[in-house]
Amino acid sequence: MALYTNDGGGQFRNVSATAGLDVSLYGLGVAVGDYDNDGDRDLFVAALGENRLFENEGSHFRDVTGSSGVAGGEFAWSSSAGFFDYDNDGDLDLFVCNYVNWSKEIDSRLNFTLNGRDRSYGPPINYEGTFPYLYRNDGGGRFTDVSAQAGVQVVNPATGKPMAKALALSFIDVDRDGFLDVFVANDTVRNFLLHNLGKGTFEEIGTVAGVGFDGNGNATGAMGIDVAHYRNDDQIAVGIGNFANEMSSLYVSQGDGLLFSDEAMGEGVGAPSRLFLSFGLFFFDYDLDGRLDMLQANGHLEKEISQVQASQQYRQPAQLFWNAGSDARSCFVEVPRDQLGDLSRPVVGRASTYADIDDDGDLDVLITQVGGRPLLLRNDQKLAHHWIRFKLTGTESNRDAIGSWIELQSGGGVQRRQIMPTRSYLSQSELPLTFGLGPSREVHSVRVIWADGTEQEIGPVKVGTVVEVVQRN
Repeated sequence: MALYTNDGGGQFRNVSATAGLDVSLYGLGVAVGDYDNDGDRDLFVAALGENRLFENEGSHFRDVTGSSGVAGGEFAWSSSAGFFDYDNDGDLDLFVCNYVNWSKEIDSRLNFTLNGRDRSYGPPINYEGTFPYLYRNDGGGRFTDVSAQAGVQVVNPATGKPMAKALALSFIDVDRDGFLDVFVANDTVRNFLLHNLGKGTFEEIGTVAGVGFDGNGNATGAMGIDVAHYRNDDQIAVGIGNFANEMSSLYVSQGDGLLFSDEAMGEGVGAPSRLFLSFGLFFFDYDLDGRLDMLQANGHLEKEISQVQASQQYRQPAQLFWNAGSDARSCFVEVPRDQLGDLSRPVVGRASTYADIDDDGDLDVLITQVGGRPLLLRNDQKLAHHWIRFKLTGTESNRDAIGSWIELQSGGGVQRRQIMPTRSYLSQSELPLTFGLGPSREVHSVRVIWADGTEQEIGPVKVGTVVEVVQRN
């Protein structure tokens, strides 16, 4: 496992050994959050086999997996994970996705092949599902597995076995009742919307809410996921990257937030995404025009896929969808590859995330790939659009302010952004929030809705700066 520190000027340095993270494991996803509210961010690593939790002690990480109670099953296959405060007690709890019930023996016995000669990946429909983990933060460095009593263990009614084949998740309060709900992207079985009932329990309502299946009523090979107010209105959108020959999903809420409709085709995402196998997916404002765009990282599973499907390639370019605005015929327009620079390079894309690595106000992108080095893509757009960034520190809510919102009003209307690092696939984004302002130099108002529900007006603020906000007691 590698940890790189940003030394400024776009330069990074590997500090894994000195930081205590030079460890060997079959790692997949990560979750970052200050679970002990001591001012530095801790690290959870999901893995095949036991998971790991590392407490940040300043310049060094200490493995506290054994004492914390979050190792999980010895033979489990965990994927994405995220910190969030599901019970609103001011500290961060932990949700961990598990994929399928897999073992080397099961895999060898099934012996999948694509071309009759070489081994290939077996479809998840041939494996049993699993249960996710929900760990309640009890303080003092201890977590308790409350998955069963909290209602996040969903059983397949036809088999009586665990249903989830989870690869990614995202958190948002869909019905604005003050409690974070959980979207889970499941591979070849229905997606979950775990509705937080506010009493330490959840109800799975994905099917009745309209996010369980695609527009034809089929389960998809769902991978990366993100949620956002991409139209700059009250409606929430859930984007999900799906398997090859399945277009990406774009579920948009209708009214109260507990009913969604897949609008991928009408919004310009459906047809361009159909041929690609999409893993990482997230919303971000890459051109700082005040509207959230969408990026998805693509790449197939099988090196020999073109031998049996002429339309498919192992290496695939990422796709960037520009948000043309809600008044356009289709809100999203795919950016031509000749305008993407190195982002158009065909890769075997998997995890993807963003951060402003060079402190110039726009958001840069990191994409990992199979069998190759990660791609760190610096955003060099030169549109002269203005911006402002916010760093929040909670005092009554969790210190990272995860789950908090900022509503910013400027000449372009009202933008809403949530502090939520858990998004995309196996990934975490940066905590600071970036607002693009387009040509406008004015911010009319800024309102913070903290994770505990309290509100705070901020201002005046200066465009082109990073504004640090501490929650008032």
